[in-house]
Amino acid sequence: MTSDVDGALRKGVAAHQAGDLSTAADAYAFILAVQPNNADALHLMGLIKAQQGLSEDAVRLIRSAIDVNSGIALYHANLGRALRGMGDDKAAVQALREAVRLDANEASYHADLASALFGAGDAAGARSRALMALNMVPDFAEAHLTLGLAYQALYGPGDEGAVKELQRAITLKPELAGAYLGLGIACHETGKSAEARAYYEQALQYNPKLVEAETNLGNLCRDEGRFADAIAHYRAALDIYPGVPEIWGNLGVALQESGRLEEAISTYEHALSISREDADIRRNRAHALLAAGRYEEGWHELEWRWRTAHMAPYRKRWRVPEWRGQDPRGKHILVHAEQGLGDAIQFCRYIPLLAEKGARVTVECADPLAPLLAILPGVVRMIQPGTSIPSVDAHVSMMSLPGCFKTDADSIPADVPYLQVPQKARRNWTGRTAGWPEGKRIGIAWRGSAAHARDVVRSPGLAPFLALAKLPGVVLVSLQKDGGTEELAATPGADGIIGTAPMLNDFADTAALMSHLDAVVSCDTAPLHLAGALGVKTVAVLPHVPEWRWGRGESTCPWYPKMTLVHQPSFGDWDGAFERVVELLK
Repeated sequence: MTSDVDGALRKGVAAHQAGDLSTAADAYAFILAVQPNNADALHLMGLIKAQQGLSEDAVRLIRSAIDVNSGIALYHANLGRALRGMGDDKAAVQALREAVRLDANEASYHADLASALFGAGDAAGARSRALMALNMVPDFAEAHLTLGLAYQALYGPGDEGAVKELQRAITLKPELAGAYLGLGIACHETGKSAEARAYYEQALQYNPKLVEAETNLGNLCRDEGRFADAIAHYRAALDIYPGVPEIWGNLGVALQESGRLEEAISTYEHALSISREDADIRRNRAHALLAAGRYEEGWHELEWRWRTAHMAPYRKRWRVPEWRGQDPRGKHILVHAEQGLGDAIQFCRYIPLLAEKGARVTVECADPLAPLLAILPGVVRMIQPGTSIPSVDAHVSMMSLPGCFKTDADSIPADVPYLQVPQKARRNWTGRTAGWPEGKRIGIAWRGSAAHARDVVRSPGLAPFLALAKLPGVVLVSLQKDGGTEELAATPGADGIIGTAPMLNDFADTAALMSHLDAVVSCDTAPLHLAGALGVKTVAVLPHVPEWRWGRGESTCPWYPKMTLVHQPSFGDWDGAFERVVELLK
């Protein structure tokens, strides 16, 4: 009987090495029928299951082999590899550590442990273990790959050492898809989109199921406004791995950016059926709901913004409760700005409503807004961000106020002006504008904050605004502060635009300047909100699919009744938008 088992084992191993898994499996099954606790057969049958993609069966069989004989390093190493196939990197680390303990001279065990450590989130441990493997075998391609990925995690995607290691891995083993993925990420993060795309596509050539490469191609296309291509890539990624909520979330964003709002909302909801607590997806769903006019749900979901990685550090941890809409009569409430200046201008309109309900209000906001917000009804004190707060009963963010007031489409507080121009600033600007050329004075703002996630989408730059300068009797006045002077000087044809940047100390100055204009034309930026809040005749020049607050292609805005909205006819078509603006101004 022993000779039969030995013969079957030799036959099985030979077939296995030749790639004949069926014959090998039959041989191992024969052995296990005779000797159910044959460690070699259990281990080798486990390897076949791993090769067939049956990772759970592989883990069960190899663990059974280890139960019979726990002293063989290869068993533990292959258990670790099978566990990695299941996506359980933490358990794989334990198995591979045991393999290394039993045989510390095998470089492949160190390399596999490095990869498992990286998958488990221990980049520093992965770096150390990969270096051990390379100290034994300097041309170990997989170890170079893991070392490069660890360097990216530790020092940034574009780290020079990381790129060097990833390139070395490809030189040694050109079919390593993960190395192309890493190089694609390095190029992607440093703005080299064409190179990133080429690397991602190479990664997919070698591993068509590399979901990260497919997803990142979708991200590239989305950033470039190629939403149909982005949607196709995300769907391809979901065909590979349908259970990743982040990919469903990315698909939702691409659908929303392409104007397919109902599909986007449905997609976000599917993502949340997988992961209810994903704050980014819930925040994005909030924006979609608000754009669709579903305000009650939208305001509620918007509170999830505080749990996103971006906003969590800015959440106030004051020792007073948040005001959530209960009767504020007799209360002293601290209202604080939280995000962009435009957001604060849009939602400070609720402060007088708090005063009407009997509250006293202290406002915390950025210095440039303080002179305007200080004269709102109900404001008893202004404080700067970061200073100690006075004695108050509660606090609330400005962007939470619409939800607290249960704002819907019919109850948006849209009486304008709700901001006033301080008299001193108005007088100062009366003198400053006295010598300007006669004509229709139109203020222009062409660029928002570069820190804004959608600034590349929403900011047309100065050049398209030059079409307005050709209108007879029009005098263009710059409302652009940061960099405005330099951009006017560097842009051909802009020499006739009146620059004001050195005189704009804060938004009181900008408001006073606007009071001396006949109209404002602006992209989606703080001066646009200010013009709307002051009731100035305004044209908003917006992307084809703008942010939620501007609606879904309408020409009017419920938040700013004296504003006309002009959208790009198609994504990126600023010239087409300005043709419409010119017609309006005529």
